[in-house]
Amino acid sequence: MKNILCSAIQHSPSALSAGGCSVREVTERGEWASLYGRAPAQSIVQAWAYGEAKVAAGGWSVERLVFECAGQPVAICQVLVKRVLGLRVAARINRGPLFLAANPDEADVRAVYAALRRRWRFGVRGVLLLAPGLVDAEAHRAWLKVAGFRARGVSGWCSAVLDLRLDDETLRKNLSANWRNHLKVSERGGLCFDVSTGRSAVEWMLARHTENMQEKGFSGTPVSFLRELQRQAPDDFFVCRALQDGQPVAGMIAFRFGRSAEYFIGWYGPEARKAKAGNFLLWHAAQAMRSHGCERFDLGGYSSSDGYGRFKQDMRGTEYRLLEEWVAF
Repeated sequence: MKNILCSAIQHSPSALSAGGCSVREVTERGEWASLYGRAPAQSIVQAWAYGEAKVAAGGWSVERLVFECAGQPVAICQVLVKRVLGLRVAARINRGPLFLAANPDEADVRAVYAALRRRWRFGVRGVLLLAPGLVDAEAHRAWLKVAGFRARGVSGWCSAVLDLRLDDETLRKNLSANWRNHLKVSERGGLCFDVSTGRSAVEWMLARHTENMQEKGFSGTPVSFLRELQRQAPDDFFVCRALQDGQPVAGMIAFRFGRSAEYFIGWYGPEARKAKAGNFLLWHAAQAMRSHGCERFDLGGYSSSDGYGRFKQDMRGTEYRLLEEWVAF
């Protein structure tokens, strides 16, 4: 599957001499939605609702930028801004900028990152923390260094995308043999699938997420943010559940943005492993997102060094790994 976050850069001698990019802010949701809809590899963290939820949950403001080369928009970027006493002290860009072309020219990519660097020069806007929307490649790393960014030593995002334009037979054939066998076990075991955007389902999932963090001692996505995200986009916030004898044994939130959806958080009860509910839930969640108009289903990030990461890998989606994080000031 192509179009994985600027994975293919076209080298165009004519474009290389075209000059730099200008940057302007977007304040209207309609204009952002129009530009965002053109991006072939949309990202949840660059969605309008995600930015608004960050603001509403507290601690951040948001800026939305469009980069124009030769008078034409080539990329967009949502920036989260941290202020202290009204002064900008830091900004964060996650999995961006998003390029509007499936195979952007090298010159445009380099011009966009150069324009970003100029915008945060001399410390006027504080420190910029950047997790680029560029696949891990030495050429991309070299371009950021030339632009003046410095690597932070923080690993980049890794995930995989299922192409929902494929039919179920093809998607099942792509699964690893073990994953597919476990899916068959779950189906024979009588599990049922439920998907809802309703308030009771949302509250149930948020309660499970809270319990999960407390019991396992980790700090996941804050419930306050999840509530705001659901409030900003209630029709895109799906709770998916696997039911056994009418009772949920596993659940997850899938969030839709544009033509894409992403696994966001999950919960697995004590009966889930034996029933292979994880396989059942992810498989049917992907199908549900297709039925709601999505063409891509992102598995929500993983590390291949842990068991759950390998579980996701065995769905055999198109894997991508982004560059490490960078800083500019």
